[in-house]
Amino acid sequence: MLNQYRFCLAASIITGILFSLSGFGLSLHDYTIQDDARQHVFWLQRLNDPELFRDDLIADYFSSVAPAGYKFIYWLANRLGVEPLIFNKILPLLLGIGTSIYLFLVTLEIFPVPWAGFFASLLLNQNLWLLDDLVSGTPRSFFYILFLGFIYHLLRQQLLPCILLIVLQGLFYPQAVLISTGILCLNLITQKQGRYLYLTGLIAAVFTVSIYKLQTAEFSEVITLATAKQLPEFYSAGRSAFFSDNPWYFWLVGKQSGFFPFEWQYFLMCSFGLLLPFIEKLPHIFPLVGTIKSKLIIIWQIVLNSFIWYALSHLMLFQLHLPSRYSQHTNRIAIAVLSGITLTILIHKLIQQIAPHSPTRQLIIMGIAISALLYPTYAVQAYPYRLGYVTAKTPELYQFLRQQPKNIAIATLGESGDFIPSFAQRSVLTAREYSIPYHWDYYKQIRQRTQDLIQAQYSPNPADFRQFIQQYQVDFWLIDRPAFSAEYLQQNDWLNQFQPEIQQAIANLEDSAIAKKIDQCSIFQTPTLNVLTSKCLLEN
Repeated sequence: MLNQYRFCLAASIITGILFSLSGFGLSLHDYTIQDDARQHVFWLQRLNDPELFRDDLIADYFSSVAPAGYKFIYWLANRLGVEPLIFNKILPLLLGIGTSIYLFLVTLEIFPVPWAGFFASLLLNQNLWLLDDLVSGTPRSFFYILFLGFIYHLLRQQLLPCILLIVLQGLFYPQAVLISTGILCLNLITQKQGRYLYLTGLIAAVFTVSIYKLQTAEFSEVITLATAKQLPEFYSAGRSAFFSDNPWYFWLVGKQSGFFPFEWQYFLMCSFGLLLPFIEKLPHIFPLVGTIKSKLIIIWQIVLNSFIWYALSHLMLFQLHLPSRYSQHTNRIAIAVLSGITLTILIHKLIQQIAPHSPTRQLIIMGIAISALLYPTYAVQAYPYRLGYVTAKTPELYQFLRQQPKNIAIATLGESGDFIPSFAQRSVLTAREYSIPYHWDYYKQIRQRTQDLIQAQYSPNPADFRQFIQQYQVDFWLIDRPAFSAEYLQQNDWLNQFQPEIQQAIANLEDSAIAKKIDQCSIFQTPTLNVLTSKCLLEN
């Protein structure tokens, strides 16, 4: 049994490494970055150069909402010589290994058969590496390792590790603390033993969440439901689509609003674990059922508490951020554990029936099962956007901008603006990637900047773009070559959120004053864009 334990644990770790390396291979291009890292990591480049992003609204916002533990681990890596953008690519490997180990251990606490731990780890790793959560290297990437660590030590009634994991949850991903708090409350009410642990854990949870709330006070005005309903950003074609006319999508599988994981097709394929309650009632057919411990109740507690916080988040939109954050992560864990256990029980029964004394046949059965579980991974390899990696198209632009003074501000409506802070280490006035609307005291400034920029770029009056330059202290103006075509504006979902500015811009396309200055004021050009100097625009 010990050899089987070691083999399955090692296999779980190797599984985590292999999946991580498959993702790491997609990130090796010099100008490739994970989508969400463009928001949550670019400002950390200030660790090496405090002169970067000074008085930058966007950098200050993402810095303020970053949990303290997240900041610390990037600071520590930087001190060890690993720059933030590089560490962001390595971090998922470390988190994937830790997640694999803890999931294996949690599964064995419930069902002490090592193969179940391996199957659960395989299923969760596969699920996570079809998505952009773990790979993003952002605060939510830490959910799985910290939550599974908490569950493991809770099952073992280990006080100090349990409290440590709660504190770490608050320092890295505070939403996890709320789910853990619900589990502690439920156990405090229903269990006679371990109440000191549950009560102490609750105190630690309240303490860490309070610290986080104090930390984010700089941008504390959470957008109200009434305001959100007035903004196109929150509807189907919007930057942060949330509301939907389809109730099935909205309540069940919406990426931001649904209870179940939005990759519901994969989730459904792996939901054979839901057969476990029925299989448990047939111990005479499935003898391995007797190995399941009463600790299995923790899985149902996780699902129940996730639903409670999911419902509360809907009731308090958007005070608890997004409802899906409280259910989709935990549902992936729950189905992986349940399915790992169920698959082991079924395979054991199959081996008893057709290969009780044939190691060769047993290996063939295991190989077929593993191959079947791995199929979804190979089925999605062709998608270029897998794991959310994106590649900048004009590296020469970022090389040029890095040669400019560090305190410059760049105005642009183009896609390049999403990459400039990460690869050029320079500030942009606004960009689609940074138009996150959940804190209104931040987003109303971004929204106003974008509206003003649209109006100035397409106005027929030169006084408008000159006033804009002086108001926002813009140094460079980056314009895509197709920017003065109706198709360019009509097909841009982000820009079409801003009405009536875009409709007015389309009407003014042929008369844009700044368009007439492009040849005269360009200091850098590529086949797809021009960079204009504000000094030239103001003088002529």
